[in-house]
Amino acid sequence: MMNRVILVGRLTKDPELRYTPAGVAVATFTLAVNRTFTNQQGEREADFINCVVWRKPAENVANFLKKEVLLVLMVEFKHVIMKAKMESVCM
Repeated sequence: MMNRVILVGRLTKDPELRYTPAGVAVATFTLAVNRTFTNQQGEREADFINCVVWRKPAENVANFLKKEVLLVLMVEFKHVIMKAKMESVCM
């Protein structure tokens, strides 16, 4: 089963690009998404969504997106069950 989310917002600052020890690109950025309704004071609030992008898309994000750029982010979530091998350690 797939779940799709579409967010429209602006980057709060330039994306940060890093590389793992294995050389895999990782970009992080925060997307400010305005709510569609106002609060009791008549103001629109925003949600701040922390995003992480891996590999070639991470390099593209770092090269082409900058602070305050309007971004439409379409994400599909897929539920994956991973089983880890559990080991006990005695000291």
